Amino acid sequence: MSQTSRTRMLTAGVLIAVFGTGILVGLVVDAELGATPPTEVAETPDAPDEPREEATSERRYLYQQVGANESQLASIDSIIQEHRARRNAIDEELKRVEAEFQVDYRANLLNTREAIKSVLSADQAAEYQRLLEEWDARRQAERENGDEKD
Repeated sequence: MSQTSRTRMLTAGVLIAVFGTGILVGLVVDAELGATPPTEVAETPDAPDEPREEATSERRYLYQQVGANESQLASIDSIIQEHRARRNAIDEELKRVEAEFQVDYRANLLNTREAIKSVLSADQAAEYQRLLEEWDARRQAERENGDEKD
């Protein structure tokens, strides 16, 4: 394989990784922004002439504020259960996709590093490997320190 072909393949791999990361970040942001079910509200504004409820009152759903009857409430509960089941399935799918992405991303990174080392002399490759190990150790330490801050 010529150098030009390798360069093109590496470029294509990097572009796929970048776009894949963008898609996953978009999915995570979307999931985070939509984390609260749309039928739920922590507190609703009271009318000026109504006394304000205590802050310790339990959370109320919007559908509870429209005077739904028992039959409607039973149907709504069923709908919410279906919503939660679908949301949980989507969450599981996202976890699976993220895990696959991490495996593919790591494999691509290691292949790229090996390809770079194949171009270098033995001394250069050894120095490059040493620098990679230092870089990886710093990144791992940053991840571990970041986890402790949370």
